Amino acid sequence: MLDRLRDLSEAPADPIARHGPAAAAVVAAIAALPGLRLPFLADDWADLAMAAGVPTARTPFGYFRPLCMATYSIERRAWGMSPSLFHLTNLILIAAVAALVVVAIRGYTGDAFLAGAAGVLFALHPYHVENAAWIAARADPLFSLFFIMAAISYDRWRAAAVGLPIAALFLFEAALLAKEAAVTLPLFLLALGSCDRSRRPAAAEWLRGYLPLLGVAAAHFLLLRPWGMGGPGMTLAIGPLTSRLKNLLAFGVASVVPAHTEAIEGRPLVFGTMALLGAGALLVAAHRRSGRVPPHVWAAVPVFVVLVGPNVISFQERYLLLPSAASTLAIAALLRAAGRRIGGVAAGLLVTGWCVSLGAHWIGWGDAGRASRRLIGDLVEASRQREIEDIVVANMPHRVHGAPVNGNFSAAVVLSGGHPVTVRVAASIDYPTLRADALDDPPASAVRVDSRSAEVRLRIPGKTFSRYVWPVRPEGSVRIDRDWATLLFEEHGTVRVVIPQVAAVNRAAFVWRRGRLERLF
Repeated sequence: MLDRLRDLSEAPADPIARHGPAAAAVVAAIAALPGLRLPFLADDWADLAMAAGVPTARTPFGYFRPLCMATYSIERRAWGMSPSLFHLTNLILIAAVAALVVVAIRGYTGDAFLAGAAGVLFALHPYHVENAAWIAARADPLFSLFFIMAAISYDRWRAAAVGLPIAALFLFEAALLAKEAAVTLPLFLLALGSCDRSRRPAAAEWLRGYLPLLGVAAAHFLLLRPWGMGGPGMTLAIGPLTSRLKNLLAFGVASVVPAHTEAIEGRPLVFGTMALLGAGALLVAAHRRSGRVPPHVWAAVPVFVVLVGPNVISFQERYLLLPSAASTLAIAALLRAAGRRIGGVAAGLLVTGWCVSLGAHWIGWGDAGRASRRLIGDLVEASRQREIEDIVVANMPHRVHGAPVNGNFSAAVVLSGGHPVTVRVAASIDYPTLRADALDDPPASAVRVDSRSAEVRLRIPGKTFSRYVWPVRPEGSVRIDRDWATLLFEEHGTVRVVIPQVAAVNRAAFVWRRGRLERLF
């Protein structure tokens, strides 16, 4: 298969060639291990609250992902609210995807060594940290698992071309039930066919292979989804073309230089240049050694674009999971084509850089996990005071060190053993560290409380991992008024948060100070 994509040189008898799927799975599992220590975070609470009752097809955010939601429901019934076991499920899914990436690439290229090397690189990619650290990101490894299984199954059917690809059709539908981005499977198969003349579909394959796949996709989006949702729900959004192209380029940069998304978005030219120079150097080295660029690279480019296509509406790390299978194939092919000496040095630099980035990502998620654990613990403690029915936090953490904390805090309190209360956010802020709180200098005088209200004066520095997030300030407005808080926007980035005391409401006001909630009234 894919004769034009096979390297002319034979792969050495190497453990990676012999045990590629197992090696990729083990590396992926080790890279995901720190996630077992994390608590639930951000959107996790909304997903778990919705999974508490009758299994539902709808996510809390309006997507149709019944298979993903079913996993949450099953786990809640199996082991309750143990975050480690929920994270273990994500770890297993990621490891299984890594193993299947090797199997798929080996089938498409006929090159066991290249497949194993690409699989190990895939397992090491730092952007997979989000899929391991965040229960709410489970849809990506889950749909990727069924997507690759469907592609492999389709390829086995194609070799015999008898009847219909029944197994592939069922696996395709399972992938769609996990996440709607799986709709790209027919286009993915077509992209593979365009790279190899022997795989280009004949009329019979169009009729018995592609047409049924398209029929499954149409039935899913036009019949099953509206029936299960009782309406259209959220679907594959279409944003401005310039924004989508920008995100596509960002994903391409991140596949080579996986810095945090905020860093890439903040300095696109710097990281874009780094990625371009690195990829360009490998292309030149490969061409000088063999007189050509490995065909695997040219095949990987359209496949990467197809796989990342549904996700270019937003530049999120978890979205790179499946597309990175294509990019790591291209990188592995270039490293081998560059020769033992140059390729070995480049591989060492690449793996070292990725491991450093992997550690940096886990440090960020660890900080967010500690912040979330303290925040939810303090909210639960406050909820157990009988006089409190309404909690307002003046400067609630939205993200800490780039990882999400903000979520459905009212659900989090109940799921964590607290009493039902309404948790309101006056201002939501990204913090660079666990102990940052954005209180204006001097912090001791940034908070004022009297018999009528509590006032908190904030100064949020605009830099990486630090910014004012919500509520969105209307253009030209200097204040936002709500029943439970007023925000006053002043010069030099200062924001004053005023929380009124109302005798008729059992309200408690808190400020986030040095990594803990501190009660104001």
